[in-house]
Amino acid sequence: MSLPMLSVSLTSKQAIAAKALANGLTIKEVAKLAGVSKRTVLRWKKIDAFQTELNQAKHLVATNSIEIIRESKESILRDYREEISSMIDLSLSLLKEVMKNPEETTRSRLKAAEIFGNWMGLKYMNEVNMAIELLEKRGFKVVVENLEHLVNETN
Repeated sequence: MSLPMLSVSLTSKQAIAAKALANGLTIKEVAKLAGVSKRTVLRWKKIDAFQTELNQAKHLVATNSIEIIRESKESILRDYREEISSMIDLSLSLLKEVMKNPEETTRSRLKAAEIFGNWMGLKYMNEVNMAIELLEKRGFKVVVENLEHLVNETN
């Protein structure tokens, strides 16, 4: 991802301040970093070009943060996919045992069935259907062309 060029109407200190503010530093910290007073930073915040630079920097920080979170999530899934799959198989086997065991209480067997259903995406699909019904009651037309991605997300 390329960094946006500095705005020609801002000084290098102002550009540094905008980026520092976008990264969550306090006015005091920004002033120290830029080598100016807090009052100067507050005055800069009222300048349109500074606000534009600040908004661009905030957008870049947000975009980079989202990308880091996405990459982290993918990395965790990659690293633990086999272990997670094994634990899911074990958990599902245990739930099936509880549901089939006549010595278990009805409450335990029903709870196991509920958990099993949730894990299999039944709860999610039911919530999607309820949301669709609510939208249709409010006059919206909902067209679902491809449900395959929903099945893939729940597995």
